[in-house]
Amino acid sequence: MKAVAIRGVGNMELVDVAEPEAGPGELKLRVRYCGICGSDLHEFQSPVITLMTNRQSPIMGHEFSGEVVAVGRDVDGFAVGDLATVNPQEPCGECLYCKSGRGNLCLSERVLGLGYHHPGAFAEYVSAKASRAVRVDSDAPADQLALTEPLAVAIHALNQGGLQPGETVFVAGAGPIGALTVAAARHFGAGRVIVSEPAAKRRALAQHLGADEVIDPSKAPAAPHVLELTEGLGVDLAVECVGIGAALDDCLAAAKRGGRIVVAGVFEQPTPILLLRTMVFEHHIIGAFAYREEFPQAADLIASGQIDVSPVISRTVSLAEVPATFAELAADRDRYHKVLVSPEAGPSQ
Repeated sequence: MKAVAIRGVGNMELVDVAEPEAGPGELKLRVRYCGICGSDLHEFQSPVITLMTNRQSPIMGHEFSGEVVAVGRDVDGFAVGDLATVNPQEPCGECLYCKSGRGNLCLSERVLGLGYHHPGAFAEYVSAKASRAVRVDSDAPADQLALTEPLAVAIHALNQGGLQPGETVFVAGAGPIGALTVAAARHFGAGRVIVSEPAAKRRALAQHLGADEVIDPSKAPAAPHVLELTEGLGVDLAVECVGIGAALDDCLAAAKRGGRIVVAGVFEQPTPILLLRTMVFEHHIIGAFAYREEFPQAADLIASGQIDVSPVISRTVSLAEVPATFAELAADRDRYHKVLVSPEAGPSQ
């Protein structure tokens, strides 16, 4: 089958590899769509990213939807022809964190699973543990279903922040995770959603998904504007979705007394922060990594049409176009919102 493999920093190529089989407890799926994730781009560009250090498969791709084409031994609840998405995490199930229901914090380095320790979905076919798969109705939108994973990340960030209906939310950054955080916050009853994003296309997307106000931080500092919009009080919950110090500073300055700040962005470099305001205002700073029960929840929200993620999808490319698309995104991440890879697709326009 055809697949795309990473060969080194800035180097991906279309290759021929053997088709996977559905082993005991596994499904074999024909990949319908697979999203290009920011973490994939991190690995494509960086020689030192931690995930790359422990990589065991050169075939990335962990945000995907697929059609079941084979069912392995000892698998119940799935049949050939089913439409599904797969939670790519593979927690050990035995450590302290797994036993307490926090499998995303599993101590095993193999928790990353598909696309890292096992071949991912930048391929025509992929095999996966049936226990990690979520079956949806066959008429669900397969392209949107590929965004289950990033939507789950967004929902988990809001859950970590304890979002309550009617609360005011500030989202720093409207890339795919930030945009989906806006959509999820709106779905779960946020009273007001304010977004800071320098790229005009992303500000427009945030508004389309339900943001009440959008701020261009390249023209004026975001935090004073947020305070003005909230009559000087600040927001109940701020979510950092960028991974840069300036965005985190905005979240800290925008949060009200007793407010919560969730760090969902990937910080690749150390960043200095002034915590005096956090101490005086009794802020709560919370990390958010991946997801837990939010994954099947996200799949259901998309499959049922309760959250429409289609505006986040900018482009669909073929497997042959993946190497050039990665290079394009590495040069300009703001060019597209979310790019999907479809093995069925012809050359994109």
